[in-house]
Parts: sequence; C-alpha cells; structure tokens
Amino acid sequence: MIVQWCCRGISDLTPSDVEQILGNQVGLTCPYWPRHSPLRYDIALSRLTENHLDLHVNYYEAIDPDTACPVSEITPFISLSAGCVDRHKLLRTNVMHPARRTALEFATDGGARPGWIFTCWVFVGINRATGIEAAAEEVRELNHARRYSAYFVEGEVAAKINVASRQILCAEYWRPVGHYLVRAGLCVNNGFVHPAAVRNERQML
Repeated sequence: MIVQWCCRGISDLTPSDVEQILGNQVGLTCPYWPRHSPLRYDIALSRLTENHLDLHVNYYEAIDPDTACPVSEITPFISLSAGCVDRHKLLRTNVMHPARRTALEFATDGGARPGWIFTCWVFVGINRATGIEAAAEEVRELNHARRYSAYFVEGEVAAKINVASRQILCAEYWRPVGHYLVRAGLCVNNGFVHPAAVRNERQML
C-alpha cells in the first residue's frame, strides 16, 4: 500500500457545503450515499466489483442494467485525479496531464462557472483490490490490465464509499474572470491528519 495524493473538482457547492465536507468526519461521499440515507452499507459494499468500476469509469451517465437506475446515482466509487502521463507515438514523446488541471476542468465545467478543488490523500495498492474498501483503485495504472478507457488522461484514482474529512487537506475556490480562472478562496481543514504516521519509515529511538 502507498499513500497517493489526489484532487477532486466539484461545482455547485456553497461555502456551507464545503465546511460540512471538511468538518463532518464523513468527508467526500460516493453518489450512492446522499441518495440513500441512511446509507445501505451492505449494498454499497456489494457493488465494489470490477463490473461496477467499469460502469463508473466508462458509462457514468448510462443506466445500470441490474437496477435500472443511472450509474451516476448508484455507484459506490468516487472519482479523484492523480494525474497521468500519456505517450504520443507520432511525436515520440510523453505528455503529462496534471491532476489539478483535470480537477479544475470538472470543478468549473471547463471554465464556465465557479467551483471547488479538494486536495486529499488515499491508500492505493500495487495490485487490483476492488473488493477492499480501504484501498482506492488506481484506474490510471495500465499495468493493472483493465479494459480500455477513453478517459485515461483524467488520471483517475477511484476511492470507495467515502474519503474521510481528516484525509482532506483543503478546498480551493476558483472562478472565471474574463478568459482566465482565478483562485478566489482557500479553506484549510483544521482537522486534517497527515499520512506521515503510516509511511514505510520508522525513526530511531
């Protein structure tokens, strides 16, 4: 397991919504959670499968064949971006797609409206671990040999069910000004817990 830093871009949030995410301990939740309160945890866990992950990544706006509900309403996964490197074969070069740029695109709908970027950390494994709730899935990792995705350049890491508040460092408010996006606010999470304690490192006594 390693600690992976990620971003998540969200639009249509009020400052009160952001304070709630940073301070309620639950943090960022999957789409299934707020639509089914109290959360049916058993159902959420049962959907931690490769099939549901594929639906989440590649068919988010489609209808889930098992429930006849939109995938966007029943998925237990949370899309985060950690960035990625793509290979441009024609130019014989590698192209970087930064996480913050991807998150900003989602947060502001391509620069059309204000939005928020959350910076957080999650655990990821070196292998697939779809059924293990504590480990986020590194969808961007091509060596995991998942199905082809047209959205690879988003550098996705899929967290499961929720990213706890204490794993969220901060939230940045961005808004369009003319043809540019400007950071217009910053909320630092006073309850943030740094992952240093779980790094593969031990100090001398």
